[in-house]
Amino acid sequence: MKIFRKLLYLDDGKGIEKGAPEKRAFFRFWEILWLKKYKLVAVNFMYFICNLIPMVLAAASYMLAVSLYFTLTGKSMSVMNSPEGAHLYTIGLVFVTFLFTIIPVYSLGPCKAGFMYIIKSFVKREPCFIWHDYVTKTRSNAKLATQASIINGIIGFVIMIDTAFVMAITTPGTPLEQAFPGWIGFFSTLILICLSVLFFTMMLYIYPMIVTFKLSLKQLYKNAMLFAFIKWLPNLGIVLLNVVMIAVPLLFIKNLLAALLLCVVVYAVFGMGFMSLVNTSFTYPYLKRFMIDNYKADKSRTEEDTTAEENQTEEIRLDDGNIIPDWKPPVDTLEDLYGEDYDDVLNEEDESPEGEEDER
Repeated sequence: MKIFRKLLYLDDGKGIEKGAPEKRAFFRFWEILWLKKYKLVAVNFMYFICNLIPMVLAAASYMLAVSLYFTLTGKSMSVMNSPEGAHLYTIGLVFVTFLFTIIPVYSLGPCKAGFMYIIKSFVKREPCFIWHDYVTKTRSNAKLATQASIINGIIGFVIMIDTAFVMAITTPGTPLEQAFPGWIGFFSTLILICLSVLFFTMMLYIYPMIVTFKLSLKQLYKNAMLFAFIKWLPNLGIVLLNVVMIAVPLLFIKNLLAALLLCVVVYAVFGMGFMSLVNTSFTYPYLKRFMIDNYKADKSRTEEDTTAEENQTEEIRLDDGNIIPDWKPPVDTLEDLYGEDYDDVLNEEDESPEGEEDER
């Protein structure tokens, strides 16, 4: 019966149609997500545990920035004792903590590199071993990833402090607002927003490049900035998508405790891996287009490697200037090998003494 043949895998499957067009990026993303859902949960939980320290640092930076804002404005933090103030403060704390660790501004660099390598393998649809590849890539990229995480953390902290200062000089009725003209507050806000978006966009490319290319720290940030400007409008869209996906459960769930529990559970189980898969699915095609396929843009290659690849299609010449003849494939028939006398060769082999064998 046909049903038993299918259960026992006795019939050939449909297979992949030869020359079938590749699916669009949107449908390909959901296909990858469905096929890798269990592995994504596993690596998400591994990275969430390693990312607890950066999350604490992001939360501490937010609390320090809020404290600085109240100090500069001369207001009392007693407003936080009210239900509305406590609710707003907690939402801001959770939002900033998750945003700055998912983008990622605050991260444990080596662990983020191992996590990103697995996510990149999912996007490329390459096989990977979760624990082995995570540990291996964490070790092999430890130096550069640690340097990048320290620089990113410092810049992220400066952004939070600058945000507190700009909000202080634009809050009506405060001493700083009266000391600075209005145009200074306007341009300060505009510059802060532009630089913050630029920095967040660069963060989307930093770790995918770390686990893909062999770059110096200077080349890493230079390339990240170039990618931020190449497709600035799609980059802005993906940053806003991250903001919306983090803010939605916080803004539309009335119960604050329920919103916090939902965020922690979602991001510990699936959320961080899902959003990283979204970001990497967006950034990796640009890396492939402008760096992988364009080998001249890959600064990790030496000049000798570049010269060899440029000359690989040219004719190879001997020392005396003669051109090596074109390579021919191996012959397939005895007639090609021995000529017209191949029957005599076969007869000689048949007449060889018994017991003698060729040693191979």
